[in-house]
Amino acid sequence: MQNLLRFIRMYNVLIVFLFLQGISINLYLKNNSFQNSIALEHANNYKGEIYSLTNNINEYFKLKNINKQLLNENTKLYNLISSDNENHINNTKQQKYISAKIINNSIHKRNNFLTINKGNKHGIKAGMGVICENGVIGIIHSTTENFSLIISVLNKQSAISICLKSQKNYGSLKWHGFNYKTANIESIPNHVKIEIGDTIITNGYSTIFPAGIDIGIVNSFKKNSESGNQDITIKLFADFNKLTHAYIVESYESREQLKLESLINE
Repeated sequence: MQNLLRFIRMYNVLIVFLFLQGISINLYLKNNSFQNSIALEHANNYKGEIYSLTNNINEYFKLKNINKQLLNENTKLYNLISSDNENHINNTKQQKYISAKIINNSIHKRNNFLTINKGNKHGIKAGMGVICENGVIGIIHSTTENFSLIISVLNKQSAISICLKSQKNYGSLKWHGFNYKTANIESIPNHVKIEIGDTIITNGYSTIFPAGIDIGIVNSFKKNSESGNQDITIKLFADFNKLTHAYIVESYESREQLKLESLINE
C-alpha cells in the first residue's frame, strides 16, 4: 500500500494528465462520428489480433491432448478395418492395433533402433510388427514394463517378407545402409518383370504383419547374373526422420499358427 501511495505521489501529474487526456479523446470521438468509426475499426482490428493470438496460444497448449485423441481414433479405425476384413475375407488374420509414441529414434547408424512408450503392461511382446500411417517401421525386439525397443527397418538385422503388389512375387526387405529414405529388395528372380514405381507391400505369410501394408515403391532395379536375382532399390513411404507415433500389430491367430508350425521342429 505504501508503495502504491509513493508511486501516485511521484507520478501524480502524469496520472492526472492521462486521465484528462482520456476524457478528452472520449468526448472528441463521441461528437465526431467519422473519427469514432475509424477508432472503432482500429480497436476491432487490435482486438481481433489479440483474440487470434490468444486462441493460437490456447490451441498450442491443447495440441498434446488433440494428438493423443487423434492417435486413439486412428487406432480404433485400424481395429475396425481389421475386424471388417476378418468378417469378409476368410484367409485374413484378424489384427489388433496398439498405439504408441516414439520417444527415441536413430537413422544414421548401421543398426538403428526406435523406442516407444508402451511395454509389457500394455500387451506389447517381442516379435510384434510395428507400422505408422505411411507403412512398416520395424519389429519389436525387447520390452520392459513401460517401454519397448524396436528393430528398425533401417537395421542390417531386419528382414521383412514382402511382395510386388502387381505381380505378387515374393521377396525380402533389407537395408544396406547409408540412406534412411531407401531400402533394398532381395530374392526377386531376374525373369520377373519390374517397373519403376511398382508398389512393394507385406505379403502376409508371417505372423508379424498382415498382408497389404504399403512399404515403398521401386526406385531402381538391375538384373544380377551371379545371384540370379535382381538388385532392387525402393523408396520407403515412411519418413523415418519424422516419425512421432506408431501402431503395434498383434494377430489374434499368430500364437495358434506359431504353435502349430513349431511341431515340425520338435
